[in-house]
Amino acid sequence: MGRQFDSELAVQALVDVDLQVASGEWLAITGPSGAGKSTLLNIIGCLDHPTSGSYHFEGFDTATLNDGERAGLRSRCIGFVFQSFHLLPHRSVVENVMLAEIYRNETNRGRRARALAALERVGLAHRVDFLPTKLSGGERQRVAIARALVGSPSLLLCDEPTGNLDSRSAASLLDLFAKLNQQGLTLVVVTHDENVARRAVRRVHLVDGMLTDLHPRAVSNRIESAGDTARRSVEGEGKWKFTLFGSRNKSRPIFAKSGLRLRDLLDEAIAGIFARPGRMVLTVLGVVIGVTALVATLGLSQTAGNRIISQFGELAATEILITAKSDLTGVDPKAIPWDAAERMERLNGVVAAGTLSEVDIGGALVSSSPIKDPQRQTAFNLAVQAVSPGLFAAVRAELAEGRLLDLGHSNRADRVALLGANAADRLGLVEVGHLPAILIGDHLYLVIGILRGIARQPDLLSAVIIPEGTARHDFGLAGPGTVVIETRIGAAALIASQSALALRPDNPGVLRVEFPAEPQRVRDAVQSDLNVMFLLLGGLSLIVGAIGIGNITLVSVLERIGEIGLRRAIGATRLHIAAQFLLESTSMGVIGGILGASLGVLIVVAVSAYQVWTPVLDPAAPLLAPLLGGVIGLVSGTYPALRAARLEPVEAFRN
Repeated sequence: MGRQFDSELAVQALVDVDLQVASGEWLAITGPSGAGKSTLLNIIGCLDHPTSGSYHFEGFDTATLNDGERAGLRSRCIGFVFQSFHLLPHRSVVENVMLAEIYRNETNRGRRARALAALERVGLAHRVDFLPTKLSGGERQRVAIARALVGSPSLLLCDEPTGNLDSRSAASLLDLFAKLNQQGLTLVVVTHDENVARRAVRRVHLVDGMLTDLHPRAVSNRIESAGDTARRSVEGEGKWKFTLFGSRNKSRPIFAKSGLRLRDLLDEAIAGIFARPGRMVLTVLGVVIGVTALVATLGLSQTAGNRIISQFGELAATEILITAKSDLTGVDPKAIPWDAAERMERLNGVVAAGTLSEVDIGGALVSSSPIKDPQRQTAFNLAVQAVSPGLFAAVRAELAEGRLLDLGHSNRADRVALLGANAADRLGLVEVGHLPAILIGDHLYLVIGILRGIARQPDLLSAVIIPEGTARHDFGLAGPGTVVIETRIGAAALIASQSALALRPDNPGVLRVEFPAEPQRVRDAVQSDLNVMFLLLGGLSLIVGAIGIGNITLVSVLERIGEIGLRRAIGATRLHIAAQFLLESTSMGVIGGILGASLGVLIVVAVSAYQVWTPVLDPAAPLLAPLLGGVIGLVSGTYPALRAARLEPVEAFRN
């Protein structure tokens, strides 16, 4: 048997190794550093494979076994004791021992009892609930031996088992090995320690990858007693061969594939997640931020969009405009009666009504100064509108300064005016406390108020507004031009059908009733733009969270290389390793999704309460957020999991 490592210069680690080990034998492998001892031990333990020759284990050619069967052989028939112990620091002593049986696809019934029995066998029954960090070196080595023995293997492989122990602990360990060997366990020990080598039944020596058997007859009787099957397995095979003698257990075939129950996989993933709580919190925090941003932005976009759209819809669905129709002779200026507002307000469902008329001032200019200044413009061509007092409620006017026009101003034909915000800016008026006045042509009007905003009829913001009675007296206004009506939600259609008859029962056909349709295109455009903007923000946050999970999972893989090697040694396949890391990253994504969805909903509710809005949130968003978090964890953890799965056990232990 030989083993060559490919590199720029081929390295021959093992050369023409021809070795047989009998069942129940205690073999010591010695040699200088770099002689190939660990390589030989890895091949015996099916952690590595020879590049030439063959290796038979109890009659089976290991070269014919696939990855799952080789893992099953390691899980059921081989125990490993490493120089560095390879105990999981975040698991208790008994949990470390129980770990040896999880890859057998068997129920965990009695697993703890077997682990406790193995610990009692090595003299550690009083330390079962301790963490490995609380044990001495000798005690940790005994835990590793208990883990190797709990599955009743037929072969125990030990790599420098006394290398990290003091002399007293080493002597105690060798006594334990002797007792185990007397009970029929086959031991193969790699060591530099002459004391360890002397305790073995047989010793072989490796130099530059070549084997020297120092005591070739020490096991002749054991080889002869191994049976005809064992002898037939080596006759005529020639060199370059390694054979382990023994009888195959028919009730427990060594080629059974390694397996992992779902419950064990979940337990291992949960333990892996909470092994490093600080890092787990940081990893989950990335997903929490991303999902929170997504849920919150979606909710806020829908809430804000609903607010905007409801305002559009409310204005459109509650407004009615009534004007006079034109005929061959033009528009009848007296088609709308002067008491049109009062008539409409008597209808059930009308909230407010008022009249609005554009006043013909004959091209006169409006000025805020009686003095003509040739250096600057003091007079402007501004529209003059005559209104009834009810119009301000119908158009939802907001007053910035002063007061609104009332019925008394109209009945007395008072020369008072109200300015829209834009008109006030042009005239240079910012307040009405000093009773400013303006000129409309040759008539002087006292400004009693300035409007800040108007929901309907926005042209009023750039106009001078005077009482309807004043317009009749000063400019000969013949009749109202437009009736503006605000209705309750849902009543507009009914009011529209009744309004013409209420205003002109003698001739309703002279009036045009306008009932604007809902601005669906505007609503859809606003909602679409808000959704796109907020989805982009949430998506960027999720990408940041996914990168965080992938990065931290990859770092975790690099830090847990020793654990990966241990799991492969005790029976884990590549699929088991990948599944565990994927489940860990997916679980963290789901946890982050749940927390993020909860925080996102709280943010939406809090902002809505502060703004006195009605919170609107798609019920699917918080429900799908954990699933989205899981997908993020799954996708971002795929590369680290595959990298962990591709890691060979030998490479893991070497690193």
